[in-house]
Amino acid sequence: MKRKTVLRGGAIALVLLAGILLIANSKVRSNKKQVLVQSKKIAAKAMDGFPASAESQVTFMNASEQPYNKWAFRNMGIFPSLMVPRGGAVVNFPRNITPEFENNEFPGGNGQTVLESLIADDTDGIIVIKDGIVRYERYFGDFKENNLHFWASSTKSLTSMLTGILADKGILDLTKNVEDYLPEMKGSGFEGLTLQHVLNMTSALDFSEEYEDLQPGNVNYEYFRRVGMIPAFDLMSMDPKTNDTPRGNMEYLPNIQSDASKNVGEVFEYHSPNVDVIGMIISRVTNQSLEEVIAEHIWQKLGVEHDAQMLADVAFSPIATGGFLTTLRDFARFGYTVLNDGKFNGEQVIPKEFIEDTFNLTTSEYMAGQRSIYRSNTDGAAYDKHFAGYKNFWWIHDPDKQVMTARGVYGQGIYIDKTNNVIIAHFGSAESASNAVRETSKIKMDALKYIAENLK
Repeated sequence: MKRKTVLRGGAIALVLLAGILLIANSKVRSNKKQVLVQSKKIAAKAMDGFPASAESQVTFMNASEQPYNKWAFRNMGIFPSLMVPRGGAVVNFPRNITPEFENNEFPGGNGQTVLESLIADDTDGIIVIKDGIVRYERYFGDFKENNLHFWASSTKSLTSMLTGILADKGILDLTKNVEDYLPEMKGSGFEGLTLQHVLNMTSALDFSEEYEDLQPGNVNYEYFRRVGMIPAFDLMSMDPKTNDTPRGNMEYLPNIQSDASKNVGEVFEYHSPNVDVIGMIISRVTNQSLEEVIAEHIWQKLGVEHDAQMLADVAFSPIATGGFLTTLRDFARFGYTVLNDGKFNGEQVIPKEFIEDTFNLTTSEYMAGQRSIYRSNTDGAAYDKHFAGYKNFWWIHDPDKQVMTARGVYGQGIYIDKTNNVIIAHFGSAESASNAVRETSKIKMDALKYIAENLK
């Protein structure tokens, strides 16, 4: 069977942008596409005017489309969201801005300069920190330093680090099975999986993030309805006291089954529900909502400038797999902490051993990555020349040089290069979701590699 095109490199990231990519009736879908195309031609800028003109208004149906996403991605409060409060004194990095490299061409850039590659991939903002010093910071369009922006699936990497913290404290055991923490997962595709299987996304689930496979009633469709990607007004209005239909994502996860044709631990497959299960386990063992645990163990220890937000599902539970929103500088503070072996401002926030283990791919973990669509077909649209493996919800580029990334759809990411002591954080609002198949994203990745390796 020929594989269909899929949103890669962040997959759904739980953009929570309603059902743009899915209209069950093909005629309605075709008409919707024509309307969107016409709207894009008319609206030069989202939310233009007071009130905004009809052509420029952001709606649930166009919020991930350009130019509307350039407004929506920094105003994600249009969807259910929860506050993640900051704490303590703000800790700023020293600055020595050296922007000259942005005018340099780089290997793989096809003659583009670094700056041209950033613009081509619709970068909203980028910050580069080397040796603990901010060396480059730039914002594009209407995105400013104090605006929040959604992380998309880079949130997965935050959830991972929180898991490592709890494991270090003895609250979680990554060798235990999912059902040891969530008895309701017995009989589901998560039964028998260790937490490490889930963290590595080698869980062999019968699940697809291919939007062409979404049909009303199937498990993928119902999952996306519950996280808010597809409008589900029936679930929103349902009274849980009188109707036991699973409204939220947590209640629905036990419906996801394993694929009998797959072997656990054998192949990395990007399936977002893995992260939701880990988020659910974290809440269960701490007896706190996920955003509260993030605030207590991470966010209030990073000297951040602003409160964060976390998108929520239909039942107003936080989205572990793609719901975090912060400013660019605060995004970079998290990345710097990972780069700095988990230490920030003299405090060990994330266990150094967990970060070291994330870089350390075992033979089986390496082979699981090599068997994935990102490496198994050099001619495939999703082939990633930088990819070595996937572990603990991080994309590992080079275990020896210790290079890895957090990635989210439409151009969100953190690039970590420990050998060169560089972290690059960037936000985007690209035209298409999949970083893995978007050519401008691949070129930008080459640009980030060039920056990390050549910034003196």
